[in-house]
Amino acid sequence: MALADALNFLNQNAGVLTTVFSGIVMFATVVYAVLTASLVTETRRMREVQTEPRIEVIASPLEEMVNIFTLRVKNIGLGPAYDVHFALRGKSQTSGENELIKDFSRSQFLSKGLRYLGPGQALQSGYTQMHQNFAEKVKACLTVEVTYKSATGKPYADTIILHFEEFEGYGTIGTPPLYSIAKSLEKIERNVEHLATGFRRMKVDTYSNEDRDREQDELEQRYPTLNEGAGKNDS
Repeated sequence: MALADALNFLNQNAGVLTTVFSGIVMFATVVYAVLTASLVTETRRMREVQTEPRIEVIASPLEEMVNIFTLRVKNIGLGPAYDVHFALRGKSQTSGENELIKDFSRSQFLSKGLRYLGPGQALQSGYTQMHQNFAEKVKACLTVEVTYKSATGKPYADTIILHFEEFEGYGTIGTPPLYSIAKSLEKIERNVEHLATGFRRMKVDTYSNEDRDREQDELEQRYPTLNEGAGKNDS
């Protein structure tokens, strides 16, 4: 009887059940479509990231001379950058800002731009000596506008703010390891070259058989008993 009742219920409500199941299937289809679209978008984004450039511009003191500053330009993205152009300007147009722009712009790529900057490739601008006109330079705030394109032709435009007051009181202790190693290698190379060219002679102390005989004679004269003792032992 229970089975018959169940069959009767299904027959009487077949339309309603069909509608419910259709609604469930439709809902699942919509969810699947949304997930598929999200996956496609994520895949496209990952592909763009693998070919996307990203230009970084920072003010950096030299490791071996902390009073010398340059602008360091680097492509930190995974893709190459094309048609890279820079525009430097000071926030307040002070003498310090104008002097910084003039010093950094000695490198022509800042004024003329770059046709290509590969992934991980870095360049340095002209240098400025911070101890000259320090009071004005340390208060400077420069704006660097960078425009470039990716390999697919997608345009990018970044505005980078450089605050030089962050470096006030900056200093280092001791000699940088890489600089110290370079100077030591340079000194070794110079000494080897002097020896190879005969500019200097190597100091060599030799100890010959004549030196040994002379030393033995001096010992025998100073300590005659040593010779007598040696004769008794031989007998």
